[in-house]
Amino acid sequence: MDIYIHLLAVIPSLVLGAINLSLEKGTLTHKRIGKAWAVLMLITAISSLFITPTGSLTWLHLFSILVIVCIPVGVISIRKGNIKRHTHCMTGAYIGTVISAYFAVVTPSRFLYGVFY
Repeated sequence: MDIYIHLLAVIPSLVLGAINLSLEKGTLTHKRIGKAWAVLMLITAISSLFITPTGSLTWLHLFSILVIVCIPVGVISIRKGNIKRHTHCMTGAYIGTVISAYFAVVTPSRFLYGVFY
């Protein structure tokens, strides 16, 4: 069940993140998509901690910790006007998610590997 919650959050977060990165920053649309994306990213990261195909946490779970830290720091940063930190946190969280999604698909012991191959 955890994997399905994870997938239901990560798939739209990958799409919304790509859209938001391409939008003009600071607009109402960027802010609204960003809020939805941030919530989905936290759901993605937290749910991933319950997915342990090897019976324990793996190196991919480090990306979850990155997201759990970066999303709140990024939100607090933009509220304080620190655009540079906000940009680094949110971009880092998105890139980490893309990297972990890639490895989740190409690693033979993972659920998505079985779906795609």
